[in-house]
Amino acid sequence: MVRVGQVLGAFGIRGAVKVLALTDFAERFAPGSELRLDGVNRRVEWSRDQPAGLVVKFAGVEGRTAAELLRGHYLEVGDEDLLPLPEGRWYHHDLVGLAVATERGRELGTLTDVVTRPANDVWVVQGGAGEHLVPATRDAVVRVDLGAGRVTVADWLLDVEEA
Repeated sequence: MVRVGQVLGAFGIRGAVKVLALTDFAERFAPGSELRLDGVNRRVEWSRDQPAGLVVKFAGVEGRTAAELLRGHYLEVGDEDLLPLPEGRWYHHDLVGLAVATERGRELGTLTDVVTRPANDVWVVQGGAGEHLVPATRDAVVRVDLGAGRVTVADWLLDVEEA
């Protein structure tokens, strides 16, 4: 399963929820689409963008109390429903487990987690020298080679850490 959204809380009194989208594909939340919520497939009755963010109403979630109980829960799709990503974008589960090294060849360790932050994702790399936090930006990540199981990051990342 791949996370495509997270419920932030209730919206209104009829069972709608505010959702943080964790996907590049807005059509995931289109009326009639199905998302998995707590292991159960839920059909989207309606959705719309609001100043407060995305609001979604799922079939079977009735009333503010039921919606509030979903706060913090993730909306997911199965691996078979994944859509192809544009160049330079990767699914988090594809990145975890890749070896990470600098341009000069210094091995940093293994990418163990992807933390989603407002400005950019941060890749957590665990290795013999400890933990490294790599901003997932164009100037920090030089190359991602899924076939070779390898990520190359800019040398300046270590210069900043050692300063």
